[in-house]
Amino acid sequence: MRTHLLLISALVVAAQAVTYSGDLRPQVHFSPPANFMNDPNGLFYDSKREIYHLYYQYNPYQTVAGNQHWGHATSPDLYHWTNHPIAISPSRSDEYIFSGSAVVDSNNTSGFFPGQDDGVVAIYTLATAELQAQHIAYSTDGGYTFTKYEGNPVLDIGSSQFRDPQVVWHSETERWVMTIAYADDRVIGFFTSPDLKEWTHASNFTQTGLPGTQFECPNLVRFSVGPVLPQENTKDVLFISVNPGAPLGGSGTFYVVGTFNGTHFVSETAHETLYDFGKDNYASQWYSGISEDEPPVSIGWASNWNYTEQVPTGPLEGWRGAMTLPKVHTLTKVDGSWLVTQQPFDDLSSVRDKRLRAHVAQNGDVTLDFKHVPSHAIYFDVRVDGISQSTSAGQVFFNFTSSKSGEYIDGGLNFNTGLFWIDRAGTHLFTQANSSGYWPVFNTTLTAFEQSRFLFSGVIDRSLLEVFLDDGKQTGTMSFYPASPLDTLTVFGRDLGEKIRFHVEAWGLESGW
Repeated sequence: MRTHLLLISALVVAAQAVTYSGDLRPQVHFSPPANFMNDPNGLFYDSKREIYHLYYQYNPYQTVAGNQHWGHATSPDLYHWTNHPIAISPSRSDEYIFSGSAVVDSNNTSGFFPGQDDGVVAIYTLATAELQAQHIAYSTDGGYTFTKYEGNPVLDIGSSQFRDPQVVWHSETERWVMTIAYADDRVIGFFTSPDLKEWTHASNFTQTGLPGTQFECPNLVRFSVGPVLPQENTKDVLFISVNPGAPLGGSGTFYVVGTFNGTHFVSETAHETLYDFGKDNYASQWYSGISEDEPPVSIGWASNWNYTEQVPTGPLEGWRGAMTLPKVHTLTKVDGSWLVTQQPFDDLSSVRDKRLRAHVAQNGDVTLDFKHVPSHAIYFDVRVDGISQSTSAGQVFFNFTSSKSGEYIDGGLNFNTGLFWIDRAGTHLFTQANSSGYWPVFNTTLTAFEQSRFLFSGVIDRSLLEVFLDDGKQTGTMSFYPASPLDTLTVFGRDLGEKIRFHVEAWGLESGW
């Protein structure tokens, strides 16, 4: 055991010395100091210290999955990160610390924190080859070090496919609620507890037609909808990640909207809604500890199990896996259907640098060179005005190109087909030839244009692109791997109706490292 801990400590020291300057290393998306990372875990906000905690599935030994620990980082703003030593490690070589959540036990319901109102409890799946059971560990120092509960496991049904507990406090019933996946059964279970130690089964949920071979990483999230439904203040959204068998292949996430009464979830939607129209947004988790007056905040894993263990950041730069941007969310109705919106947290204000360009055009090109931006990361915003049924024609699209290699990614709005698309086929360091699951093109059908305009925006961050359509009503996340940095943005207008104009703005982004 001591040898194991010494090895972990040595790896942590080495990892923290790793540079974040690699050409493929994101600068405003979190990535691990070294080796392999996947799902976010244990996201909680410490309101007393005003700090966000991020734990994550981490293999400290290799750039492929396995040897699961909980890595750990903190941030004051979700963009500038500090790496910390591994938070939770296996006690034996045949154990793995799988996904889970963390909560601040401010009322000391667990009894772990006498005289303390900021104790943290982590709830996670301890996995072996034969069993997946739920364990807890507690922290008296704000979530930096944990002590495993000597009464573990706190929930064991004798299954090898029972994992990924998300725990929230349900104020109406004054109980903790655990949302958890019966993975192979494609069922979500709900358990309740007064103290985080003793858990009682409350109900199960599934729905005919839901996709996926296995359910994973469920999250039950409450949204305020007062302005939408005057007679009802909140709705509950159940997010379910699936792997394999996601609608776009490999891993992906969908959600259903309904109500949760403390024991049972009732869906109000006949069909699931895809969370992201790209292929690289999985296992999003929502922060606990966010005030009910504030919109929910999440972070996801920006990769896909189809190819995550083959991407070139491993051999070239010694790491694999990055998180999505932190997002804020609302729940709104569009054409009678519920939609969860996604927008960058705090409008990227803590990393948004000088505006690089603002330009209005009809047909033609707007080009912006951002080689001088040290991070090689920018935020861009495109507004299309003058849209009508009689004049809707042509395209407004964007292209990011490397001035050195000529590689590119592109995407945009096609009025003739009603589609928005993003495409990574023009980058050559990793292609569909390396993995048949690495599809190059993703698209989504646009909803009706409102008020004669359409907005889309995005962040490019060395090897990640995220786009936000129509105030975040749809989002696409896409990894890509160029041999040389992309450093030029061009926005094109082609064959547009005579009244249509497009307005382009862009800002450099500062590195969070």
